Amino acid sequence: MKQWFTSMLFAALAVSLCAGLESSPAAHPGQAPAQSSAAPATAGQVQGFFTMELTKSVDSKKLKDGDEVDAKLVTDVHAADNVTFPRGSKVIGHVTESKARSKGDTESALAINFDKIIRTGGETPIKSVIQAVAPNPNAGVTTGGGVGYGDLKAATAAPPAPDTSRGPTPLLNEQSVGVLGIKNLQLSPDGVLTSGGKEVKLDSGTRVLLKASAQ
Repeated sequence: MKQWFTSMLFAALAVSLCAGLESSPAAHPGQAPAQSSAAPATAGQVQGFFTMELTKSVDSKKLKDGDEVDAKLVTDVHAADNVTFPRGSKVIGHVTESKARSKGDTESALAINFDKIIRTGGETPIKSVIQAVAPNPNAGVTTGGGVGYGDLKAATAAPPAPDTSRGPTPLLNEQSVGVLGIKNLQLSPDGVLTSGGKEVKLDSGTRVLLKASAQ
């Protein structure tokens, strides 16, 4: 009787052990492991500094909140995952504040949030703030044009002395901050342009330095 009871006990333990193994995840070698909750890095994410130029003039007297403002990259921009945005790529921004000075106001204001870069096959969102602004360095440069026979004497004469009264046009780099080379215009740390004039106006070709951060 004792031997029979022992045999039954071992049999029950064996059945229990087999049931436990069948219910365990280890019994299914093809089962996919649990997914990590960490989000992967966004392909093409842009961080750091890059310079662009406005493709059209902007004027706080004519713009309203939500209006689109277009610019283009002046150099290649290298982003995450070996993605490169080539020079000339379109950068799109939207007006978040636009105010012309009126009675009782001390200044006019303009704020633009540049939030995406257009690339081949789509667009890449960016999070950025304007860190510096400077005039178009190519403004006033003459290109091309033939020389007529009547102009040969003038063309062979000594060139006029360069005009140094205005000084060189500043070029933007990562250390540039604020407004450079444009009178009566200021830039706040949060990227808002203000002026004591009737409006904030930037010409086509104006250079803008953006500081982009992770989304």
